[in-house]
Amino acid sequence: MSECSAVIGLLGGAMRLRTSLPNFDAMTGPDAGMSFDSEWSDILKIHQIGIATSAQYYTPVAVAFPELGYSPFIEVRRLAGNVVYDDYVSDTQYGLGAAIFSNRFEMSTYDPITVLYAIYRVPVPAP
Repeated sequence: MSECSAVIGLLGGAMRLRTSLPNFDAMTGPDAGMSFDSEWSDILKIHQIGIATSAQYYTPVAVAFPELGYSPFIEVRRLAGNVVYDDYVSDTQYGLGAAIFSNRFEMSTYDPITVLYAIYRVPVPAP
């Protein structure tokens, strides 16, 4: 049996992000088998989720979202094929850095890159 530990897409007619606990399938498993479901109302609210791509060298990844009035907490993961990396590590770069604004985030990269992101309705204190 094939199991998905994370799925993002149309589920039950709505765009959702679900991650499963071990031995459960994120696509078909019960709510009790999930570690996260963007439809849940009793945890952090998600403002926007998606996939963004920088198709050319030295072209930033830029994602716009509806104005929040504050810089939100954003989680960004490198996506390569069907693999989502927890942290991107190479010989010259550790992690992914992003400039976060109240209505967009931007990431400068040297290489073309595809990322999976989640924007939470959680304010991040300004530096």
